[in-house]
Amino acid sequence: MRTVIYSTLVRLWGNKKAHAQLTPHGTLEQNGTGTLEDFDDAALDYLASLGVSHLWPIGIIRHATQTPLRSWADCPDKHPDIVKGQAGSPYAITDYYDVHPTIVREPMRRREIFRSFVDRCHRHGLKVIIDFVPNHVSRQYDGAHTPQGATPLGAKDDRSKAFDPDNNFYYLPGYSLQLPNRSSSYHEEPARVTGNDCWSATPSANDWYETVKLNYGVDYRPDGSRISHFDPTPATWLQMRDILCYWAAEGVDGFRCDMVEMVPVEFWHWVIPQVKDKYPVTFIAEIYQIDNYHKYLEEGAFDLLYDKSGLYDTLYQVITQERSVSAIEEQLIYDSKEYASNELLYFLENHDEVRLASPCFTDTAQRGLTAMTLLALATPSPLLLYAGQEYGERGVDAEGYSGYDGRTTIFDYWSIPALAHRDPADPTYQSYHRLMQWAQHPVILRGDFHTIQEQARQWGGFNAERTYGYLRLLDPAEQQTDETIGIAVLSNFTADRQRYPLFLPVSEECDDPQQLMLVSIHNSLGAPQEQLYAFQPWAPLIVELPPYGVQVIELRKANSSRISG
Repeated sequence: MRTVIYSTLVRLWGNKKAHAQLTPHGTLEQNGTGTLEDFDDAALDYLASLGVSHLWPIGIIRHATQTPLRSWADCPDKHPDIVKGQAGSPYAITDYYDVHPTIVREPMRRREIFRSFVDRCHRHGLKVIIDFVPNHVSRQYDGAHTPQGATPLGAKDDRSKAFDPDNNFYYLPGYSLQLPNRSSSYHEEPARVTGNDCWSATPSANDWYETVKLNYGVDYRPDGSRISHFDPTPATWLQMRDILCYWAAEGVDGFRCDMVEMVPVEFWHWVIPQVKDKYPVTFIAEIYQIDNYHKYLEEGAFDLLYDKSGLYDTLYQVITQERSVSAIEEQLIYDSKEYASNELLYFLENHDEVRLASPCFTDTAQRGLTAMTLLALATPSPLLLYAGQEYGERGVDAEGYSGYDGRTTIFDYWSIPALAHRDPADPTYQSYHRLMQWAQHPVILRGDFHTIQEQARQWGGFNAERTYGYLRLLDPAEQQTDETIGIAVLSNFTADRQRYPLFLPVSEECDDPQQLMLVSIHNSLGAPQEQLYAFQPWAPLIVELPPYGVQVIELRKANSSRISG
């Protein structure tokens, strides 16, 4: 089965509060929240029916929030000036050994409820991935539930030193922290280095001022050089390994590792084999520099890379008319040569990026589906879906902290309008449901990628800069009469109808280039139109493409390899 990961913030997934009743910057009491209990049998059946193999619930580990917790969840409260939004960023961790109290209905039973959630997912055939945030933690990391015998991060630091291999944090001795809100009563002295490598006691509003950077034994010198202190093993390495093993023992099946490039690759090379030696878990790396992909796969020992800077950026630039569709083919060919089919995780939405159907990207659910179809069927690589994508969520809210930016907030108590009812009759959902079935098709999983764009371009009659096609085809030895042997995907990124000339590749060993096929044209993945067609090098099948639409062409070998006439 092809890996399909479904990602969602827990606090957003199950929140059914009417959108008109939500308050920007609203509190938990005002806006409500989803919980782990909302992933009930019906919800997990829904995900399984969509073809999901892995669930990635965001916000599992306790993070900084403005919501008071001390009185009802045995957790220290946090200063509001170092929390972004009322709910807080799920990437500003306050205790690596704790489940976030607001994502369960009974906070004092939250660890038990999390284990039940994992067990429930497993019963439905779904694996569970959680975030591991190795580069930074909340400025008020408390580690209140650190197991006996372990040391909370920062508890033994020598704060008089800017750097020490045994410190968990970096310090700015002699300086007090000055937050962007200069009237803040929050006090930190000496100031610690901010999570985004801001070595200043006065981080800006655009810095990750709510976080502090973890020290993995790298001494960042004033002259820009770096000196590594990896022997003996730094304290942070040992503590983070123990954290990974703790969650693996809780039953999780993998970790989506945040901002891995900001952590020494030597740490990953050391820690991943150790964890895998004890637990059968998957490690997924969030990487932004494409030049580092091989480094973190090979040296870092990651299983899967989060492909932001390759195919995602390429498709974004094509759709926003910054590049020609030729860039898609170049990227697909490059990826097929450079990476195994199970090494890159492809997506067109996640919690960091603008929504696919937002005015900042494709603008409509249909255009988003066109792009996603092209992506999903181009390779057998793992796919990522973001909650609400299957309904064309547009992300047009000004929810609170992040405002109107084409994204769905990760900082606020809110809901996703498109997910409120999860209506299986919704046309966009039906299209995504069919697409995920196509994504598991044997031709997509086992067939070879064939370029057909250049031959079509030579024939002409369509906009070759904004219309793109490719073909996946089974090896001749696997081709059987009356069975599907090939799938072509033709995508139109223009406002006009296009007439794409579809040619089939002709084997040099074939004496007769004429190929009789039963052709099924699936308009927007819907009910097919079938016809018998004899493909010849001089006679392409002309396929009509609707504006901003996509056609999936299914090819079956007919009973005869030749027709007269």
